[in-house]
Amino acid sequence: MSGPPLQATSYALEAAWQAALAEAWEAYLQGSYPIGACVADAEGNVLARGRNRLGEERRVDGIISGHRLGHAEVNALLTLPDLPKDDYNNLTLYSTVEPCPMCLGAILMAQIGHFAYAAADLWAGHSEALTKTFYPSQRGVKVSRSPAELVRACTVWQFTFHLDRGLPLDHGFFQIHRQHEPELYAAAEHLHATGALLALKERRASLAEALELLMGPTPTRPA
Repeated sequence: MSGPPLQATSYALEAAWQAALAEAWEAYLQGSYPIGACVADAEGNVLARGRNRLGEERRVDGIISGHRLGHAEVNALLTLPDLPKDDYNNLTLYSTVEPCPMCLGAILMAQIGHFAYAAADLWAGHSEALTKTFYPSQRGVKVSRSPAELVRACTVWQFTFHLDRGLPLDHGFFQIHRQHEPELYAAAEHLHATGALLALKERRASLAEALELLMGPTPTRPA
C-alpha cells in the first residue's frame, strides 16, 4: 500500500490490515458490503487482495462481482499467484469480517494455513466449524483476531452499514448482535442517526477519516 502507514490510536497498522481495510473502504464506496481481504506471506508481504463486490456490475472474469459469490475472501484467493504447494500453509488470509461458510470453505480448499479477522459475525460467521466439523478440524488452520481497535471499528462499520441500508431491525443479524455487543450497536445507531458515515461516503473521504470516526467513543445511552 502506498503512502504512510495508517495510524490506529497509538500504533501503525501492519501492511496486511492496511490492505484489507483499504479494500473494505473501496467496497463501501462502490456500494457493496464494506468487507475487504488480503493474503500475506509469513513475512507480512501482501500477495493478493480482494473486496466484496455484491453491489457492482455482474462480472465473472478473474474476480467475481454482481453475484452472491462475490465475497472479499473469495476474490482475494482468486487473485493469489501460483505458489509451490507447500507454501500455501504459511500464508495468512486477513479479512475485516469473520468468514462465512462459503469463504471458510474457500480458505480450506486453498490450503491457507491461517486466517485472521476483525469483526465477529455472530449471524453468519463460521470459524467455529474448524473445531466442530470433522474435515476442517483435521486441517489445523490457525485463527486469530485483529487489534482490538480494528475489532471495534469493523464491527461498528458493519452494524451502521446494515442500519443505513434498511435491514429490518428484527432481522436475526441485529437480534444476536444487539444481545452480545450492545455498546457497539449503540455506537452504530448513533452513526446511523447522524448520517456521519454516509456523509464520508458521499464525499469519498479517506479511509483514515473513516477509521477515526469508527474508532470514536461510544455514545452514552440516555437513562
